[in-house]
This record gives sequence, C-alpha cells and structure tokens, in this order.
Amino acid sequence: MMPFPKGAREGSFQLLASGNADDGALSINADARLLGATLKAGASLAYVGDPQRHLYLVPSAAVKVNGIEASGGDGVAITGETHITIEAVSDAELVLVDEH
Repeated sequence: MMPFPKGAREGSFQLLASGNADDGALSINADARLLGATLKAGASLAYVGDPQRHLYLVPSAAVKVNGIEASGGDGVAITGETHITIEAVSDAELVLVDEH
C-alpha cells in the first residue's frame, strides 16, 4: 500500500503509478504514467509533455486546458503538444495519464 496525501498534490502533479519501476510509484505494466493534482479555483498548472506521447486528462470540475473549456468528468485527449496549461474554473481534482 502506498500513501498519496492530498496536500502533496495541491497545485502540482504527483506521480501515482508508472510503468518505470525506478520512479518510486506504484508499478503498472504499461508505458505510461498516472499523475494526480488538485487545483483551487483560479489557479493554474503547467505540464510539459513529449509530442510523441498521448495525454488524457479527467478533471472533477470545470477547467480550461490551453484555453479550451472542459467540464467535470470530461475526458480530454491531448496529442502532439509539448506544453499544456490547466486552469481551474472551480476547485478541481485532476487525473492525468501520459502514455506512449
């Protein structure tokens, strides 16, 4: 069992699971990383990605991803981007999958 304190993910992504056993997170059998974060309304968070990988974001509440609105529970698929900015319209928890 591994603890994932909510405070550690406030305003920044925390690695929850990874296909790389050396990451110190829960191990998964995939070329992927699973990250979690919480954002207060009005706060933003940046993520630098590899344009050859695919990102999939699920917010718990309304956010803007690179200026495009998404509602809570929406699945946001992102490909070909090197940088994304997530702005919380409401307090939100975020789950981000970064996979090949």
